[in-house]
Amino acid sequence: MPLSNTGSAGFRAWPPETGCRGLIASALLLVTATAACRADEPAAPAPARGVTSVSQLVLPFDAYKTTPEQRAVLGNAHNALVARCMREQGITVAPPAEDPAAIAAIDPGNSRRYGVTDIGAARSHGYHLARPPSPDTTGAWAGKLPVRARHRLYGTAANRGCLDRATLTLDKGARKADWPWLALQDSLTLEQAAKHPSVTAAVRRWQSCMTQAGHSYPAPEAAIGDSRWDLDKPAVTEDEKQVATADTTCKWSAGLVSAWYAADAELQRAVVRDNAGRFAALRANLRQRLGRASRLLAEHEGRQVR
Repeated sequence: MPLSNTGSAGFRAWPPETGCRGLIASALLLVTATAACRADEPAAPAPARGVTSVSQLVLPFDAYKTTPEQRAVLGNAHNALVARCMREQGITVAPPAEDPAAIAAIDPGNSRRYGVTDIGAARSHGYHLARPPSPDTTGAWAGKLPVRARHRLYGTAANRGCLDRATLTLDKGARKADWPWLALQDSLTLEQAAKHPSVTAAVRRWQSCMTQAGHSYPAPEAAIGDSRWDLDKPAVTEDEKQVATADTTCKWSAGLVSAWYAADAELQRAVVRDNAGRFAALRANLRQRLGRASRLLAEHEGRQVR
């Protein structure tokens, strides 16, 4: 689905994607692409105030999402509860600890929300994600357990396993909140913003900029979706690096990032304003779960998890 017509196919909405993306291009290509956009295209709209880099792509919904530090607290409390539950059944397990730095390192945040927008990452990784290997997941360490232990961990429809029991304990007493609804709204604002006139106009400037740089694509998702790139494998070609760098450079010089971000942020502000109760519930739910998780971890250090 072309971005200029229907939305943001292939681009990242929250939760963060897990597939591969990101790399290089020559300095000559970078200069040529930028100059081409500026010389022959209508002037790009002024960037949204303060938005000049990917680090500044902060959206209203972000205030309601967990930070890497919070995810580590919740994850480690869940692990402690799982270990206790399994121990009560005579089985010892040691889920890998959650590390905030490792979580942050594999989370691209909003830098991938509008496609590849980090020129440095594009130069180094093309459309592949620039990130270290993912840490051990539940599936990785649980897969090494004996069959009986896995049965106790995952449970059945009639008898919950320790993973589910740990989640229920962590959520106990927390105000009900609709997190899937937030994820859906996050996707919807991204797609709706893509249809804003300022964004579709910027896409046309981006397309012209890319053509003059030697890369003809109808829209950004066509560039990242080019069959020449295999994003499921680690290898990144020089062609991919060059196209990704031109793509990213043209996004900024054509005003596409700033226009899309501005439209997206405005839509999210409206959703927050019109759904105050829902967002209050989300905030309360997270605060209560974090409080319980912190207490559980403190007790666990004293071997008194309850």
